[in-house]
Amino acid sequence: MGEVLRLITLTLTCLLLLSCQSAESDRGVLRVGLAQMPITMDPRFATDAASVRVQDFIHRGLLQLDEQFQVQGDLAERWENPAPLLWRFYLKPGVKFSDGSMLKAADVAATLNAVMDAKLTSPLKASFAAIDTVTAEGDSVVVIRLKKPDASLLTRLNLGILPASMAHKPHQARKTVGCGAYKLRSWTESSIVLQRVDTQASVAAIRFSGVKDPVTRILKLTRGELDFVQNDLPPHLLPYIKQQQGLHIQTSPSTTFSYIGLNMQDEMLGDIRIRRALMLALDRRKLKQALFADLPVLAETVLTFSHWASTPLSELKFDRDKAESLLDEAGFKRGEGGLRFTINYRTSTDPTRLRLATAIAAMWQEIGVEVSIESLEWGGFYARIKRGDFQVFSLAWVGITDPDIYRWILHSDMWPPKGANRGRYANDQMDAWLDSAAEAGTQAERKAIYAKVQQQMQHDLVYIPLWYDPVIAVSGPRISGFKPSPDGNLKGLMSVKLSGQGD
Repeated sequence: MGEVLRLITLTLTCLLLLSCQSAESDRGVLRVGLAQMPITMDPRFATDAASVRVQDFIHRGLLQLDEQFQVQGDLAERWENPAPLLWRFYLKPGVKFSDGSMLKAADVAATLNAVMDAKLTSPLKASFAAIDTVTAEGDSVVVIRLKKPDASLLTRLNLGILPASMAHKPHQARKTVGCGAYKLRSWTESSIVLQRVDTQASVAAIRFSGVKDPVTRILKLTRGELDFVQNDLPPHLLPYIKQQQGLHIQTSPSTTFSYIGLNMQDEMLGDIRIRRALMLALDRRKLKQALFADLPVLAETVLTFSHWASTPLSELKFDRDKAESLLDEAGFKRGEGGLRFTINYRTSTDPTRLRLATAIAAMWQEIGVEVSIESLEWGGFYARIKRGDFQVFSLAWVGITDPDIYRWILHSDMWPPKGANRGRYANDQMDAWLDSAAEAGTQAERKAIYAKVQQQMQHDLVYIPLWYDPVIAVSGPRISGFKPSPDGNLKGLMSVKLSGQGD
């Protein structure tokens, strides 16, 4: 018995020591919970929100956008446009990559040329279609020559720059070198750890951990296992969070556009009467009140009301009787049991997304539309959406800053893998407008064209708009000073105060 007691005592002592060592090792680590883990740290291939947000810490582009969506210098200290199709960018001196090598113009040219290389198959290639050549003049000047005017060029030059030696290589999801404030230290199935390389960043290390369930993320916050989570939190948890001592909630409006995607090449959904009926059967106000504590703001288009290119649109109002009438007109009268047809709805396994899908399905059931909900792990779900394997799905566009998003999601040349027109929408008039907007010389000209684009998009119901998601940030007691950003980025974490930094 004495031997058994000694073994138990030894085991408990070891566990206590391991716990203390773990707590000690986390003293300088900011612990962030993510609903989905990033797919890639390669800026040439990042299209999902989680990848883009984490890459903000590792990579920098020539330019960046401020909170008013105005272009500011990042790696470039200044730039000039001496001719309509010619741009010169002058790099800031002394910028280094995380491996210690100096940033040169050749690195910028190599990265942009790689994205434009058809052999690499970057999903961002179409965004740079207007570029003819990118070359380096010495070590500090990047020259971009265009084939045609591109009004959105500057906003796209936030693309993370890689060393030339890495830019020529195929997709490298888990190995990267950037010139941002942090470097990639480790990547496991459950977490990514970044190490500070820029002393101006206040936090020594950041660990991003994948925690799919929102309740679990909040419990980890209350237990001190996480320091910060943002979004992907059902608002019904907010009252519980407010009761937890040491947790701090911040909410603010965002630019994240939630929507229902429709496969326009589907035989049934190709009929605008069906699409319109599905839209009319949704009581969006009731949905956001019941599921999201009425925090979202109803949306009619991708851009928020305050964006310079946004145009006022009439509200898509709930009208169940009109929806029923349209389905009758389309030849789908109620059959046995009141059923008209069945539709497949793909979503992720995220509980909030599942609750939304279930609520939407219940509303469509009211008009005789049976819904088969299929939930998939994020990677499998996202892959199916990109290849068009769906009838209906729900997602959100995150961090929208430039109106050229409409080209990316509406132009017939942007069917995946070239772009993000996942519903395979095709409209010659829309294509012409989008091409004109991309080459327009003034902001006023672009705004006038995008007004037509947004009106046509609403008329054709390419997507069923839902709302602009709120930013909901929850901080634990160890951190202070975080300021939410409208586009949902996490860059503010670089400058928070972290107690127990120990460095």
